[in-house]
Amino acid sequence: MSKLLLILVLIGIPYHSFPQDLDRLILNNEYDRALNLIDSSLARNKNQPELYLKKGILLQRKFDYAGALFSLQKAYQLDSLNKTTISELADVNSSLGNYRQALPYYQALYQADTTNIVNSLRVARAWFNVKSYREPYRILLSAYKKDSSNLYINKQLAISAMRSGHDSLAIALFNKVIFQNPSDLSNFTNLTLIYQKKELYYKLTKTLEMAIQFFPEETNLLLRLGDVHYAKRVYSKAIQPYEKYLSKGDSAPDVLKNLGISYYYEKRLKEGIYLLDKSLMLKPNDPVTGLFLGLCYKELNELDESIGYLNFAAKIAVPYYMSDIYNQLGNIYIQRKKYKKSVELLKKAYRVDTTKSEILFKIGNTYDVWQKDKSQALRYYNSYLKYPKDSSEMHQKLTEYVLERKSKLGK
Repeated sequence: MSKLLLILVLIGIPYHSFPQDLDRLILNNEYDRALNLIDSSLARNKNQPELYLKKGILLQRKFDYAGALFSLQKAYQLDSLNKTTISELADVNSSLGNYRQALPYYQALYQADTTNIVNSLRVARAWFNVKSYREPYRILLSAYKKDSSNLYINKQLAISAMRSGHDSLAIALFNKVIFQNPSDLSNFTNLTLIYQKKELYYKLTKTLEMAIQFFPEETNLLLRLGDVHYAKRVYSKAIQPYEKYLSKGDSAPDVLKNLGISYYYEKRLKEGIYLLDKSLMLKPNDPVTGLFLGLCYKELNELDESIGYLNFAAKIAVPYYMSDIYNQLGNIYIQRKKYKKSVELLKKAYRVDTTKSEILFKIGNTYDVWQKDKSQALRYYNSYLKYPKDSSEMHQKLTEYVLERKSKLGK
C-alpha cells in the first residue's frame, strides 16, 4: 500500500474519493483537515498545480497570506496560464500590501480580455494602489462608455479624472455620484478639493454646506467651511460654522483666534476679546492674537489695554506682522495727540514693510497736524505721490487729499 493510500485510509478517506472528499472538507469549512489532505498528496507528487492553488485559497481563508503567497507561486511556476492562479496571486499580494507585485498579475488578467468590466475595475484599482492615475483613467473611461450608470465605475473614473487633470469631468462625475449615493463622504471631500484648487468659492461653500446636512457629526466640515469664509475675509459667514465647531467641544486655539478676529470685524468686540484671550492662554506666543486684542480694545477706546497688547505683539512678532502692529500703535498715539511717538512708530512700520505706501501718507499727515513747519509733511506727501500704487478707492482719496493740501500750502 502506498504512503498516500495509507494516510488516506488512516484518516478515514478512501483513495478513489480523494477529489470529492477534499471538496467536501472545503465546503464544510474543515480547512485544517483539507490542508492535511493536500499536503499528504503533495508529499507524494509535487507536480500538482491545482493542489497548490487550492492550498493557497485555503490559507487565505485562514488569513495566512504569507503561506498562501508561497503556495500560489508554486502553482504559478507549474501552470502560468491558469487565470484563477493569476487572480489569486494578484489578490494575495494586494492583501499583503505588495501593490507593485500585484499589478502585473492584474494587468495580465485585463490584457487577456479588455472587454471584461470586472478585470478593468480590478486593474484600475491596482494602478490606484501604486499612486498612478493616467492609465486607469483610460481604462475606466472605456468602461464608463459601456455603462455610465454604474456607481462604482463613476466614482473610480471621477477619482482618476481628478488625479490626472481632467477637472471638468471629475466635477461632473462627483456631482453625479453624490446624487446617486450621498452617504459617501469621500465624494464630497474630493469635490471640494477640486473647487478649492480652481478657486470656485461659491461652489465650494455650497458643497460644504450640503455635506454638513448629510454629515452633521463631521466637525471637520464645519471647520473647513469656516476656514474658507475666513480666508476670503467673509467674516460674517465664517462665524456660524466656527461657533458650531466650538460648540462640539473642541477649543483649538486657532479656531478661537479666527472666530475672535471675525467678531472684531463684525464689531462684536467684547465677544472677540473673550475668545482671543482664551486663544492666547492656549497659545501664548501668537502675535496675531495680541494684535487683534489690541485692536478690539482700541475700538472700545480702552487705549492703555490696547497699547499693552500691541507692544506685547510687537515684541514677539515676526516681521510680516510687525508693520501692522507698529501702524496700529502709531494710530493710537495720534488719538492721544502724542505725535512724536506716533511718527516714530509709523516710520518703524514703513521700514518693516515698504510696500505699504499709505503709511507715508500717514506720516506726512501727522507732521502736517503736529508741526508749523510743513517741510517734513510735504516731504512725505511727495514720497507718497511718487510711490507706485494700485487704483483702489482708498489711494484715490488719499491722492486727492494730498494734492488739495499741497495746493493750499502753495507747494
